[in-house]
Amino acid sequence: MKKFFVAAMAAVLAFSLNVSAQHYNNARFGITGGLTSASGKIKDVDTKSISQYHAGIALEIPMGAGFAIQPEVIYQVKGMSLDKWGDATGKDITGSFETKVGYIEVPVQIQWGPDLVAFRPYGFVEPFVGYKISDISEGEAKDLGTYLQTVEYGMSLGAGLDISHFQLSAKYFWNFGNIYKGDISETGNTIKNLKDGNNFNGFAVSVAIFF
Repeated sequence: MKKFFVAAMAAVLAFSLNVSAQHYNNARFGITGGLTSASGKIKDVDTKSISQYHAGIALEIPMGAGFAIQPEVIYQVKGMSLDKWGDATGKDITGSFETKVGYIEVPVQIQWGPDLVAFRPYGFVEPFVGYKISDISEGEAKDLGTYLQTVEYGMSLGAGLDISHFQLSAKYFWNFGNIYKGDISETGNTIKNLKDGNNFNGFAVSVAIFF
């Protein structure tokens, strides 16, 4: 009886490991979502981060030798906020505001990690491009959305873990280029100062389920 039990457990374990290995050797489609925390900089003033979300679909494609490509199409919300800030004399330099911008974003992860049969840890680099479809701004910079570029792009670096049908990942992202458009020299201090900063950088944590 004992030998039978041990043999049965070994068979179940072997079958489970084989199924897991197949997951990491075949293309997989899934859904993904999670938390996005983005912020920015107004010259020498750090803004507050805003915690938002992202959700969409993903396709993981193994390429061999530990490499995989994972393109995604997600709805991504980024933003920032700032309380009224003044200089040493007490003069207001910027007013308080909060902005949230929604993008249809297409990130493409280039992953590498060893297949350890039961799970697969990996690191990745991820270029992305996004198309703005919504913006909500409140406070002094309530017209900020008018001055935002329609297209944004950037790069992420991160790490993840595949466990059977599930994938956990975390990354830090940078938006490149100027996210503002047009001549804003005639606008208020807040928007003029925003143009000189680095905006919508932050981190994201995601959970994906593959089928």
